[in-house]
Amino acid sequence: MKKILVMDEKNYLPDMKEILREAVRGIIFINGKLLMIENCFGEVKLPGGGIEKGENEYQALMREVKEETGYDVIYDSIRPFGEIEEKRLSTHEPMIWHQISRLYFCDVAPTKSRCNYTENEKKYGFRQVFYSLEEAISKNEKMLEKEGRQAWNHREYRTLLLIRDFEKR
Repeated sequence: MKKILVMDEKNYLPDMKEILREAVRGIIFINGKLLMIENCFGEVKLPGGGIEKGENEYQALMREVKEETGYDVIYDSIRPFGEIEEKRLSTHEPMIWHQISRLYFCDVAPTKSRCNYTENEKKYGFRQVFYSLEEAISKNEKMLEKEGRQAWNHREYRTLLLIRDFEKR
């Protein structure tokens, strides 16, 4: 998959322990609106998350979208968009946080079931929302101005800008 963005804060020592997390994210438009997840702070993100042991990327994408939105991804609709690499000092312990996120355009079946949020996602009030691409960009831009450059919020903002550039082609 083509690397479309590298976000390396270089705020770590090169000999630090490194943890690698591989994740997938779904880019899903329904009736012209982007299917997203919003938390209690008003931050929005694409549905997706970490690839679990024994899963391939498509399986992880289908599971994560189902858990976070209740929608079933149509397998044959999955199309690669690009890969985003993030590297920074972990906010939890002195180590390098290295994440590779692979993004896919995909379609979902019209019916949906209940979401299956983790306890942490429930704690932060995750809910499924629909925004135009411009609305989603604007929401994350405002959060960056208000809250500062949170790592995942900054990634989502930059990702949405890349999607907009792609959609304009």
